[in-house]
Amino acid sequence: MVKPEKVEEVQSLKKNFEKSSLAVCVNFRSVNVDQISRLRKQLRTFPVEYKVVKNTLTRLAIQNTPFQPLEQFLSGPTGIAFFHGDPATPIKVLTKFAKDVPNFQIKGGVIDGVPIGPQEIEKLAELPPREVLLAQLLATMKLPITNLVWTLQGILRQLIYTLQAIADKKANA
Repeated sequence: MVKPEKVEEVQSLKKNFEKSSLAVCVNFRSVNVDQISRLRKQLRTFPVEYKVVKNTLTRLAIQNTPFQPLEQFLSGPTGIAFFHGDPATPIKVLTKFAKDVPNFQIKGGVIDGVPIGPQEIEKLAELPPREVLLAQLLATMKLPITNLVWTLQGILRQLIYTLQAIADKKANA
């Protein structure tokens, strides 16, 4: 007999996965409640939801979804952080927390249906935020045009200086 609260939990997990662009599984064994509360508080400032989940119910929730590769990380005590927006800054919070609290371990995650391990998540944490990356891209795209304008202005400036020198020479002669 299927319990209604378990069905409700599976539906809630499915909704979280549908809204998410990235989900990261963590092992929180031997991490105290105060530390987890601190992590939740830090993650709440971003569009991130952290849940402690039951592995069997999570396996049911991720069936036939892009998050099915998460199944490999569902062993032992598992918490999942659901990222709804740009994951760069919240990933930094998660990896910093994992470094500060030795018992808290990042198992892995899934981004756009592709499983990523803890090393890739650490590399994601090293990336600058999306806005900075877009600004760098824009500056890179703008640079050749700026250089062309400066080069053309230099040619025009040289022409003006030459004409001015000729005019000065004729005025003095």
